[in-house]
Amino acid sequence: MKDKFHLIKPVEAVIIGIVLLTAFAAIFITNLQNDSPQTAVISCGDIRREISLDKDGTFHFDGIDAEFEVKDGKIRITSATCPDKICEKTGFIGSGQTIICVPNKITVAVVGSDSSIDAAVG
Repeated sequence: MKDKFHLIKPVEAVIIGIVLLTAFAAIFITNLQNDSPQTAVISCGDIRREISLDKDGTFHFDGIDAEFEVKDGKIRITSATCPDKICEKTGFIGSGQTIICVPNKITVAVVGSDSSIDAAVG
C-alpha cells in the first residue's frame, strides 16, 4: 500500500491562483486610479480656491489673510495674521489632512485620488 503525499490538491491550486490573480488585478487598477493630481481646497468664508499640488510655489489670494506654500505635493500655511500661529506650526499636510485657522476662519483640505492612504492622524 502506497501513501501518496501531496502538498496541495489541484482544486486548492486553482483557488489559490484565482485569489492571487484577483489581488494583482486590484493592485493594478488601484495604481491606474492614482494618476490624477491632488488638490488643496482653501476656504475662507464665502471664498473658495483650489490649488493643484503638482506645481511648487508660494500663493496668496485676495480676501484670505494667509500665504500658502506648495512643495513636493504637500501644502502648508507660511504666514497668517492670527495671534497663535497654530496653523503655521501644523506644517506641510498631504492627502486626507486638514489645516484649520480658527481666528481667520481658513480651512485647507487636501483632496484627490490617493487611495493608498486610508486615514491620516496627527
